[in-house]
Amino acid sequence: MSSIIRNALALSAIAAVAVAQGPAPKLDAPCADAVIFMARGNNAPYQDYRTFPFVDATCGKLRAEGKTCDFIEVVFETMMNGDFCTQIATGVRNGQAQITAFNKKCPCTHIILNGFSQGAWITGDILAGPGGCSQITTGLDRSSAPGNAIAAALLWGDVMHVANQPYNVLDGASLQKDGRSSDSLARLNTYAPILRSYCAKGDPICANGDDVSKHLSYFELYTDDASTWAVGKLNEAAPLCAAPTPTPSASSTAGRLVCRCLICRRFVCWRCFGWRRFCCRCFVCRCCVVKRCCSLQQRHSSLLPYFSCSPCSLPCPPVIRDWLHGHPDD
Repeated sequence: MSSIIRNALALSAIAAVAVAQGPAPKLDAPCADAVIFMARGNNAPYQDYRTFPFVDATCGKLRAEGKTCDFIEVVFETMMNGDFCTQIATGVRNGQAQITAFNKKCPCTHIILNGFSQGAWITGDILAGPGGCSQITTGLDRSSAPGNAIAAALLWGDVMHVANQPYNVLDGASLQKDGRSSDSLARLNTYAPILRSYCAKGDPICANGDDVSKHLSYFELYTDDASTWAVGKLNEAAPLCAAPTPTPSASSTAGRLVCRCLICRRFVCWRCFGWRRFCCRCFVCRCCVVKRCCSLQQRHSSLLPYFSCSPCSLPCPPVIRDWLHGHPDD
């Protein structure tokens, strides 16, 4: 517990500005190509200035590709004097519940997770279960919903950063302060192909350093790189829903029938002489317009066929009638 308290005190000490009141969290988003779940740092308001450049950059790049993008905020307290483990546990429970509820509403939407500092701890625990505080959770299973909807996850200055993991980036990749338990790390590593953990050498939170500026400058320095990576992971992700089978339009249905008519004209109707035009329309389009039908019949006394035309009482489908009215020369 002493290491957790030290982490809490360190996070409190380097908080940029104490904000008593801030905007309400954004709790929902429409179904989109991508939705980013944001978990802020200690003592930061919702929609804080430090981390939200990542939302702007990522959504901006997706929109430039013609995709839709939005964000939701994980709900938890970040008060400096609060019970730190209670805050972590609340954030993990809320985050898992929010992601699960959104995935049920929008099962075809890919999810991006983004957590900074205290929020990185929460984001890691959402995926892997408890990293340092005791919680009743095992994390989201990547092989089933909603875990399989997660296309990318990013941790910045993570309190639970573990050295020498394949998803670690920057010069603090081989460093750590406390780290995760082996069980929690094993669960987190199932997300390794879609995970990044940013840790700079000197960061007192993830690398046990003494340079506070390293912890506070991630988004200023690496937002463009991180957003490009996240967009790339989303574009690599397999679709969550099968593409719907196109329903033939009325015009395409009519067009196919008229194609049959053109074949009929070459094969049959050219021998109808005076009834040539009537025969073709009537034969294929079920007596549309002309109300005459030409049919190919077999003589009783000869093997040679002959054509006969007679009044037709079959109804004309409106889609065919409308098509013919628009194509009088076909």
